[in-house]
Amino acid sequence: MMTARTHQIEVYDLSTWFGPKAVLKNITCHFSDNAVTAIMGPSGCGKSTFLRTINRLNDMIGNFRMKGKILLEGEDIYGPQANVYELRRKIGMVFQRPNPFPMSIRDNVKYGPRLHGVKDDNELDPIVEKSLKRAALWDEVKDGLDEPAPNLSGGQQQRLCIARALSVDPPVLLMDEPVSSLDPISAQKIENLIVELKKDYTIIMVTHNVQQAFRVSDQAAFLYLGELIEFDKTRRIAEAPADERTEAFITGRIG
Repeated sequence: MMTARTHQIEVYDLSTWFGPKAVLKNITCHFSDNAVTAIMGPSGCGKSTFLRTINRLNDMIGNFRMKGKILLEGEDIYGPQANVYELRRKIGMVFQRPNPFPMSIRDNVKYGPRLHGVKDDNELDPIVEKSLKRAALWDEVKDGLDEPAPNLSGGQQQRLCIARALSVDPPVLLMDEPVSSLDPISAQKIENLIVELKKDYTIIMVTHNVQQAFRVSDQAAFLYLGELIEFDKTRRIAEAPADERTEAFITGRIG
């Protein structure tokens, strides 16, 4: 097992806009290392925007702007010296729908390391095996690594996308509703995997499913209309939410 590392993410006074529309409003929080933090909230409350701001994916949208600070290992990821290329090696991303590249299973996992300069198959092949094992997929695909990745089932594709994200060994893994498009059995496998991965990674997960958040996370954040209403240990929020809006959300009265 890997040694636990410290790569704490801290957010200070974060606000974001798309054009004139304010999305996130003065958010301050920090994410515990080697833990799962679930970001909950109704549709349109800013959950995915928050997640994508953490690895600067929103930079690709021309009318996006932000103020505040996000620190990774104490460094401002929006500072003038920030290296976005290196940032995205340190902060992996898994999207809502599986998005394997139209290439073999093996080449999907090799893609990231190759992009970062690893060219020798003697180095790449062990990375493929290790990443697929971490994603609990190796035993299912080890005899068919050269098969097209899109031929896998939906759940297998999502675990392949997790393996692809892990192939460059990022300390932080972002997940945007990673099981919402999967059947219940595949979703359960991913949930079990998330709990296992937190031993080695800091995981921040957006979910619309309150019960899923309660099952897999150690901390939970509740966003509502762009504001961070509550951020605490998941068990505390589940048992005694501090804000009536949080209680209304987790009991299904809003959302």
